[in-house]
Amino acid sequence: MQNQIIFQQISILGLLTLTGYIAQKFSLFPEGFHAGLNKLVMKITLPLMIFSSLYKFRLSSEILKSAALVFIFAYISIFLLLGAGTAAGKLLKLKGGSYTVHKIHTTFGNIAFLGYPLLDSLFPGGTGLFYAVVYHIALESLLWTLGVIIFNKGKSISILESLKHLFNPNTVAFVLGIAGFLIHLKIPLILDTTIKGLGGTTIYLSMIYIGITLSRISIRGTLKELSIYVLTFNKMIFVPFVLILIIDLLTGIFGLGIDPVARAVTVLQTATPCMATIVIMAGNFNSDADLAAKNVFLTTLLSILTLPFVYWMITVL
Repeated sequence: MQNQIIFQQISILGLLTLTGYIAQKFSLFPEGFHAGLNKLVMKITLPLMIFSSLYKFRLSSEILKSAALVFIFAYISIFLLLGAGTAAGKLLKLKGGSYTVHKIHTTFGNIAFLGYPLLDSLFPGGTGLFYAVVYHIALESLLWTLGVIIFNKGKSISILESLKHLFNPNTVAFVLGIAGFLIHLKIPLILDTTIKGLGGTTIYLSMIYIGITLSRISIRGTLKELSIYVLTFNKMIFVPFVLILIIDLLTGIFGLGIDPVARAVTVLQTATPCMATIVIMAGNFNSDADLAAKNVFLTTLLSILTLPFVYWMITVL
């Protein structure tokens, strides 16, 4: 039943992405719409979706324990991905910016634009989204520290600059949502409906954004890039498989019970396609932005096949 649900959700996300792709190809959007849509999702609708899902959420000691494990396993998964990307980049003999982008894109997935809508649909009621945000906090802490160091070829940024990126509208919404739960916050129906309605548009707007992003990339050139297929296998199949084994091994050895939803969310977030933000970062750091765009394009398309497969692995292992 769940496999059917994930296939349906991926199909819906695919159709929404196709809508953005076709609309952009027909030049239906004005100049600057792409950047504005990014800000609309990341600074308004996504934070509202997080807040509206969490402030009514009911935490338990079991959920909190599983959240701590998600945080730990998120770091494990990210370093596994970094190791896989580093090894593959060397074996493929990638150089300079191509090597950097390959490592970074293997490590960091599209957990907000794709992961949040998918997990909120798969695990309604706020539980899936709660664990997803916990994973996201771990990822953001490394993206704006370790990720920037890799882009800068070993040069770090200040702690204040790292914190500025870590405390973004989404993490603030997470904190406010948990605070609202703790104080049993009551919001007037009109305001609650508005917040929930705006937050509910995230799935549609984020997929249209991805479609617009994909429309700007050459399909012919992308399909010839061997490194992207290696990246796809490592990031979206191999490392998630290894992570499942590690989670089950460590929780078994130490007698740690983990919520099946937390386990599934951690693995699925690990298996998400390449992060779109890396394309912008690659340009800012004079790295291979073209390869980054191609990575986003092909891994997003292939996720239609890989995410249902990873979910199947989660259910059978």
